[in-house]
Amino acid sequence: VRSRPFSIMSALAARSDGGSNNNTNEDDTCNDSDSKRIGDELEQKLEVLFEKARSLPISLSRDDGNIEIRNTFEPGESGDEMVTLAEAKFVAGNPNSYKRYLENFNSAFEEVDPMVKKLHSLERDGNEREGIKVFLKFASPVSDRVMVYWKYVKLNHGVNKDEHLMMLSEKGNENLIRKYLTKEESDNNVLARTFLCAYWIKPIYEKQDDTNKIIGSNIRYVYSGNVGGYMPKRLINFLGPKTALNTLKGMIGY
Repeated sequence: VRSRPFSIMSALAARSDGGSNNNTNEDDTCNDSDSKRIGDELEQKLEVLFEKARSLPISLSRDDGNIEIRNTFEPGESGDEMVTLAEAKFVAGNPNSYKRYLENFNSAFEEVDPMVKKLHSLERDGNEREGIKVFLKFASPVSDRVMVYWKYVKLNHGVNKDEHLMMLSEKGNENLIRKYLTKEESDNNVLARTFLCAYWIKPIYEKQDDTNKIIGSNIRYVYSGNVGGYMPKRLINFLGPKTALNTLKGMIGY
């Protein structure tokens, strides 16, 4: 049975009833300090998720164990929330070799992910974040999805300014939905929830001649969210790790 599209009014009503991690009193139009605070909170959550990943069983492994993907479900206010964590432990090349994907994400995402129908840049909120709307296509009878979230990009990040991080999150997206998700789009798509999706590129060091030199990169990807509507858990369990693997490889090969 084709899943019933999740309407914009249903989405906003559910959030008003407290069925979301979002704060409905939070205005999208934050100043830079508010947006930075949210970005910092998401980064802290990202670190916690990867710390927890150590205890999760491996769902998918490739390249002789160099790529590991873990997938699980956690109870949340909107039902079961899928959490997928993927890591390429070592890839050749400096982190700067891979940050181009983050810099060009709005076009690169469409290019490397066959599930992406279209990505729209909506608006910028100061210097800290950008509103994004993405349409995803699924094979029938599964309904297509739409996601509306904020994008946070932190390049040349970390203690040595050699890490690159991009995070996507629906937190505080209510006004984006009201302004940019049309009734037709809402009627024809299921609204998927993205609590946190992140791409994290870190350097790998080796000590050479009493100095630490970068010899490669560690690349991590995480998705925490709810796909919305009806989708069998066995299908989600199948698609989650494969999607994470394709996302990771697409980014590395971009």
